[in-house]
Amino acid sequence: MRGLVRRDLTVTVAVFSSGAVLLAVEITASRVLAPFFGNSLYVWGSLIGVVLAGLAIGYWGGGVLADRWPSTTLLIAVIVLGGLGVLAIPLIDGPVLEAVVSWDPGPRLDPLVAAVALFAAPSIVLAAVTPIAVRLRAVTLANLGSTAGRLFSVSTVGSIAGTFLAAFWLIPELGTDQLLAVAAAALFAAAAIVALGQRIALAAACAAVALGGAVAIAAANAPETGGRLTAATARNWSPVYRLRSERPLGGDVDYAGFKVLYRKDTQYHRLAVVEEGDSRILRFDSSFQSAMDLRDPFKTVYGYTDYLLLGLAYNPRAENMLFIGLGGGSAPKRVWRDFPQLQLQAVEIDPTVVDVAHRFFEVPRDRRLAITAEDGRQYLAKHDRRWDVIAIDTFYGDGVPFHMTTYEFLELARKRLATGGVIVTNLIGSLQGPDSKFFRSIYRTYRAVFPTVAVHPVLERGDSVSTDTLNVILVATESPAPSKDFLLARWRRVRAGSPAAPDLTKAIRGRVERTLPIRDVPTLTDDYAPTDALLLD
Repeated sequence: MRGLVRRDLTVTVAVFSSGAVLLAVEITASRVLAPFFGNSLYVWGSLIGVVLAGLAIGYWGGGVLADRWPSTTLLIAVIVLGGLGVLAIPLIDGPVLEAVVSWDPGPRLDPLVAAVALFAAPSIVLAAVTPIAVRLRAVTLANLGSTAGRLFSVSTVGSIAGTFLAAFWLIPELGTDQLLAVAAAALFAAAAIVALGQRIALAAACAAVALGGAVAIAAANAPETGGRLTAATARNWSPVYRLRSERPLGGDVDYAGFKVLYRKDTQYHRLAVVEEGDSRILRFDSSFQSAMDLRDPFKTVYGYTDYLLLGLAYNPRAENMLFIGLGGGSAPKRVWRDFPQLQLQAVEIDPTVVDVAHRFFEVPRDRRLAITAEDGRQYLAKHDRRWDVIAIDTFYGDGVPFHMTTYEFLELARKRLATGGVIVTNLIGSLQGPDSKFFRSIYRTYRAVFPTVAVHPVLERGDSVSTDTLNVILVATESPAPSKDFLLARWRRVRAGSPAAPDLTKAIRGRVERTLPIRDVPTLTDDYAPTDALLLD
């Protein structure tokens, strides 16, 4: 009886562990794919679909194997094989992802092919554990149903635990490669427990050796907070997407020249602070978000930063300004310095980004620049303060927080504007052509809420409004748009009182005066906001 209880307990541990690791790997997989494909709906759809397919195949295959070879040795072998599969992911993900990007079968197939190549096999193997365990524990047909139900329930509870552990604790605390090594170690530990419970000495020894190796790999891959980016880790930061348009580059680019000051997997990003020459750069996943000139921390590095001050050109009497989205804090700290009469508030969803902005990008800790770690839409919903200018800078080239693109969100933001208030928004998109649907859909949504929506493309050297993907600033207000000459004269008066403020002549002169076509794109709503499809199609 004691042996039966011991075997039942060890099998339960194995089933729980396989379920926990499978879902932890699925959550972690989003961070493996994010530097190459972002965190779009297509990425998550690919991961969920591949894992579900792996479960279906693994359940069937595990049942077939269990009927042919119903032994504890088979269970141990499958668990160990699953651990090896998980451990192999950080070893092969770089070459696999680079090969998929080079092939580039399309925005939908890119993450799907990568997910199949990296995560299908481990999903199948780990799913096979539970039906094998059911076969081993089912003593008679009379208790087959209860045995199967109990073990599948244990596996699901393990999956829930793995999901919460990975999402709420392990990913923010561990590097991605380290987390995968820890997951593999958990499987090897489970295999050793099963082997010891059944007194299979050789299997227990092999599992223990594998466990030790996985622990050593986990320790070796502890997150770095400094040092230079080596060739071995450069693959994790491959610049697959270019800075502003974030479209694939043709050919390999060496990242070994960057000095890494800090990197961390947060709840929302794979974040890194790197330096090259006189520039310090904040990177999220596949894109560069902010940059600072080390010689002059307030100097503009990315042109769109200055364009966000168009809100003050349209509303020069502003006394306060809200920034939704912080990044490295380039715009908020510039306004803080140049306009000492303004009260500023920044809202950033990721607390780690707030810490990084203070530590590495010289964002001041000052009562005049308050920073809150919260979702921007939730902040507006909770606080009824009226703002003279609201600056929204939360969008990426390969994904957007869709809930801050919709009609309902803009209605909420409009209600939080003071009389004469302005919303100024930074977007990435094309104004015309086949790649313009995303931008024109956002533009249509803004026009559904505001009577005046001005378009200011951020033109760098060689850029073309007609062909290129650009940063584009939208300025939305209840009042009619002043003429360009009037705005220029007004901004000259503003600069007379704030001489350090940037010259916005180019930004104002570049305003698009024609109305953009919007009949073929939707108004985005909370119920229907296909931002991923619009962005990538």
